[in-house]
Amino acid sequence: MRKYIIAILLIATNTIIYAQNSIQGNVKNKTNLENIVGATVYIPELEKGTYSDNKGNFILDNLPEGDFTIKFSFIGYKTQIVRVLLKKKMTKKINIDLQPIHYEANEAIITAAGYTSQHHYAIKVESIGIDEISTGSNINIMDKLDEIPGLNMISQGPGISTPNIRGLSLSNVLVLTDGFRMNNFQFSENHPYLVSNYGINKVELIKGPASLLYGADAVGGVLNFISEKPASVNKIEADFNTNYYSNTNGYQSNIGVKAHGKKLYWGIRAGMQQHHDYRQGGGHNVVNSRFGDKNISINTGINSKIGNYKLSYLYKNSKIGLANTPAKILVTDNGFENKYFYQHLDFHMIKSQNKFYIGKNKLQANFAYQSNRRRLFTKDIYAVDMKLQGFDYELKASRILHDISKTNDSKIIFGMQGHYTQNSIGDAPKVVIPNYYQNDISLFSLLQHDFGKRLHLQAGIRYDYRHIYIPSISSTEYGIIDIDTSYNNISYTLGGTFEITHNIFFRANLASAFRTANIAELTQDGIHGTRYERGNPNLKSQNSNEIDMGIHYHNSKFSFDLAGFYNKIDNYIFLAPTTDTTTTGMTIYKYGQTNSTLYGLETGFNYVPITHIELRANYAYTIGKQANGEYLPFIPQNKINIGIKYEFVNLPKLKNTNIEISSVYAFSKDNISPFEDKSDSYLLVNASVSTVIMVGKQKVKLGIYSKNIFDIKYMDHLSTLREVGYYNMGRNISIQLSIPIVGNYKG
Repeated sequence: MRKYIIAILLIATNTIIYAQNSIQGNVKNKTNLENIVGATVYIPELEKGTYSDNKGNFILDNLPEGDFTIKFSFIGYKTQIVRVLLKKKMTKKINIDLQPIHYEANEAIITAAGYTSQHHYAIKVESIGIDEISTGSNINIMDKLDEIPGLNMISQGPGISTPNIRGLSLSNVLVLTDGFRMNNFQFSENHPYLVSNYGINKVELIKGPASLLYGADAVGGVLNFISEKPASVNKIEADFNTNYYSNTNGYQSNIGVKAHGKKLYWGIRAGMQQHHDYRQGGGHNVVNSRFGDKNISINTGINSKIGNYKLSYLYKNSKIGLANTPAKILVTDNGFENKYFYQHLDFHMIKSQNKFYIGKNKLQANFAYQSNRRRLFTKDIYAVDMKLQGFDYELKASRILHDISKTNDSKIIFGMQGHYTQNSIGDAPKVVIPNYYQNDISLFSLLQHDFGKRLHLQAGIRYDYRHIYIPSISSTEYGIIDIDTSYNNISYTLGGTFEITHNIFFRANLASAFRTANIAELTQDGIHGTRYERGNPNLKSQNSNEIDMGIHYHNSKFSFDLAGFYNKIDNYIFLAPTTDTTTTGMTIYKYGQTNSTLYGLETGFNYVPITHIELRANYAYTIGKQANGEYLPFIPQNKINIGIKYEFVNLPKLKNTNIEISSVYAFSKDNISPFEDKSDSYLLVNASVSTVIMVGKQKVKLGIYSKNIFDIKYMDHLSTLREVGYYNMGRNISIQLSIPIVGNYKG
């Protein structure tokens, strides 16, 4: 038996033979040509990286043939992107001079088209990295993104947040994890996406129609949560992180371990959080807003001579209290335990991501399975029990049409995507949405071409087919509904960037997208939350055409962005009250549609007037109107974010010590839809201080963060708790401790 096991292992290991390709070189400071020690050298396609040594040298070996993007980065320097084409048994030498920059800038982005620089991509992509995600006093990871202009959150307290991109939300927005769409019953603003707060490397936001590469329903945009990177080659890395939050008397803790040998890499992370009812501005608790969750993620991967293969598993279990009127009577304490009116959510996801490199060709085969069980516990029973299962697949091929060493560079991408979903109703008495089956299949192609070093164009086309089957159900207004319908659509994108000078570039893009009505919009007929909602089986597909334009300027101390958009939507679907009522007197809300437009602008700057002081500000303005002139619902308040940060230097035993003061001013909201209330303006002031303490050779990161330090009583326009008279969160002080550990690893 032992001989057979050894033989099997030998056969398995024999299939993982590395090529002899390698990349090596040196990283220097462009200003004084001094070696940079500890610069990150990372190949995103292979999830493989290393650091420059004490002489600024680096080496990455055992690499396959193919076209790769190499990202060179170091704190205080502008990230540099280099593309290389590795051929058989090649040693590529790259010497990099990084330019010092005084403000934080991350120009490397990950898109469905590959890894590139902002200057080369026609669609604006906002990126927020791990350092910003893991710090701050916001409890929910979604709320940590609220400083990005054009992105807001529809919230029901800190436990429930869903993104609103340029005035569009819910089924008009795609939320992804590593490029896979998340199936979380996203037909209501009170249903949270089950995204873990832990194990995230960065979050990228694509504004505007993005259906071409990401799939139908990306009418408003895409929010992509990208998992943490593997450990550096021949390293084992661990970290422990914990946060305390004064407002909810709550905590978050997580621990992770990951390692990367020559062939195999792996990682595991586990975390949990628990919170009491949050305290609104003015000092009173919001009854039954408590929540908690448990998370675990496991991944492993292999770099072979022809590609990279990664397998991941995610699990999240959440209990989220509902701050509704019945809970005010039943809930009499302010503890951790959920007793009445709470959502009980279980989420499992398995992802398989595979890349193959054959000369100038790159092939990808990605698969994911997810299971999401949603239960609603009321007074003494689970009143709702639904299980949503989904299977996603993506087959994609890209090819370099010209050698990347030439001035004119072209790349073409072909792909096929599929998405199958089914919902199963449990034994609970209340049916929110029925059993249904949905199958999506699409084909797409994108061509990217560089005309020299200054003009970069892209154009693409996509065909979508969607089939929805809903067995016969009864409707109060329409009688028996039996839906067995197919939808077809062709969408496109056309745009580019032009570098006017080395420091100024212009971006423009025209794109379309579509979505069909979701299951709730087609079939719902009953009380959902605090409303009686009725679907409409006659809804048509919603189509969007948007034009975006923007200009960017930067130098070593200053950067500026200005972007505008105009989005015309045919058959926009929305929920609105009718003149009808139920027998108990509840107003009936019904899904309808009309042609609509959304338009607005976003602008912002970063400025370092003197060394160690950084100023930043951004502003977002959005308007949404129906064809009859009435305003659309769920359009956010226009907001200004301002911040100033000072970095201390030469402090004994302290590194990267920063103090920051910021503020958010939201303008009053008077241009509202017919069934919304006006919202007053408000001003929040936030502050933070963070540092790295050296205990011997061990780093200990410590931070204190405060949001709404003057405990202002306010209601944001996108808070759904306005309906029951609750204010947003009052003062919240967070204390964060993080301990990273790095060691050598031979695997």
